[in-house]
Amino acid sequence: MREFIVYTHGVTGLFRLDDLPGAGRMDLIARCVSNAIFISDATRRDVKVYIVLNGPPNPPKTVIFDAARIKRTSPDERNIASHIRIALEKLGDRREVESEPGITIKKLGFKELIEEKIRKQQVIYMHPKGRNIRNFEFQPKFAAIIGDHKGLPREVEEYLKRIGVETVSIGKIEYFASQVITIIHYELDSRNNV
Repeated sequence: MREFIVYTHGVTGLFRLDDLPGAGRMDLIARCVSNAIFISDATRRDVKVYIVLNGPPNPPKTVIFDAARIKRTSPDERNIASHIRIALEKLGDRREVESEPGITIKKLGFKELIEEKIRKQQVIYMHPKGRNIRNFEFQPKFAAIIGDHKGLPREVEEYLKRIGVETVSIGKIEYFASQVITIIHYELDSRNNV
């Protein structure tokens, strides 16, 4: 199972689909989901994407895309953003709700999510100063943490270091978050000769 945790500054309230950049870069967030789940004419079934929204008005909230169960979702930004908007709308005052098949939203923050994950699987943080991905041994079940265009706040990076999350790098160039996801897939697909 490949899991991606994307720390974002995306809004936690309803947003306009005709202004995705103005919604805390919901366009970038949608590209991350698309690159994690979709390949040409198919869906990667062994992937989950956790979008941790830390923007206004009521952070944090986490939207989870389970590729094995999603339906009626296509790889374009507007479609994915519309599913995030539906999830935000359906959550209301509840703690958690499955807004559509394979899409769940929770009132769950980044640290809570990491504490939940680190007990069950390998958790890594993608950063240019980490260990080279080519020499890194992924476990069969892992979660890769990726920051959005603003990256992770310093206190969050210090928290990850304190709890022993290993830092992994795809090189000195800082790629878009969505590209980092694609490179991780490529690296693992190459190792598995897929």
